[in-house]
Amino acid sequence: MSVTNHIRLEEEKKVPPKLNKYMHARNPYRTPPSFKKLASVYPEFRPYCSYDVGGKVHLDFKDPKALRALTTCLLHQDFDLKVTIPDDRLVPTLPLRLNYLLWIEDLLMHAAHCETSDVIVGVDIGAGASCVYPLLAARKLGWNLVATETDNINFTAATTNVNNNDLQDNIIVKKVDDKTVLQGVLDDADIQKQMYLKKKEVNDNNDDDDDDDDEVMSELNNTPSDTPCKHTDGDDNKSMKYMFDFTMCNPPFFSSEEETDSMKKSKKQRGEPISSPTGCIHEKVTTGGEVTFITQMVEESHKFKSKVRIRSTRDGQGNYRTSCN
Repeated sequence: MSVTNHIRLEEEKKVPPKLNKYMHARNPYRTPPSFKKLASVYPEFRPYCSYDVGGKVHLDFKDPKALRALTTCLLHQDFDLKVTIPDDRLVPTLPLRLNYLLWIEDLLMHAAHCETSDVIVGVDIGAGASCVYPLLAARKLGWNLVATETDNINFTAATTNVNNNDLQDNIIVKKVDDKTVLQGVLDDADIQKQMYLKKKEVNDNNDDDDDDDDEVMSELNNTPSDTPCKHTDGDDNKSMKYMFDFTMCNPPFFSSEEETDSMKKSKKQRGEPISSPTGCIHEKVTTGGEVTFITQMVEESHKFKSKVRIRSTRDGQGNYRTSCN
């Protein structure tokens, strides 16, 4: 066997075949984490581990408590994030969450031509109790996020997670009603002001003209959503051209509890899933299912196309849909 082929085989061993094909090149979980190391460092992870005769550590991925312990310990070990997830709430799969953020980073750098020094502002629609996308985006990438949430328990948990990691300056958690997707968020006067000042702080940190800020905010509050703001446009200040650089979403996929049950049966026919599903019914089901939800998102995105650089969402098949200006 040639040296090249040997290296390739060694690299392929690092990642399970199902993940390797879709893992982003910069995703640190292309090399799977060491359960043995986690068990030695985190006592809360240890009870969910079993050991074979060779000393290898195994985890029962069908145990939601084991998945929760794995995720929270990895968040702390790899990103210094202290995260608490209520027992009946969705446990995010970190490699997939990082993939989404890294692909958005690629789009910002290569399609939207953002600079690494630019202040990046995004919106996560339905952040969940873990608030994992905003936390990772703020801690790993230095971005600023507006995180929306309709559920009271998720909103409280997400706010607590942001506060416990001292990321209040980077993340705004906004409680919205069940029908809200983008409208009511992107045109919220308080959010627009905070995001405008975030961008202005870096782009014009020597200008303390409060009167100019008041003029901009007055224009923003009275400008139709599909009309660019003249103060945030222009080649001389391109990072200020859009109020929001991206939107992202991991929407509820099903239209009813019955649909979730039928999906479970169809998955069993294709073989047992690797891990147990987690999350409450609110996080899985929405009126009309993902088609209705994403359709509303597309329609509202069009209204705000002059204020959002990149619009994106994940669908039930694990695909990512994007639209860029």
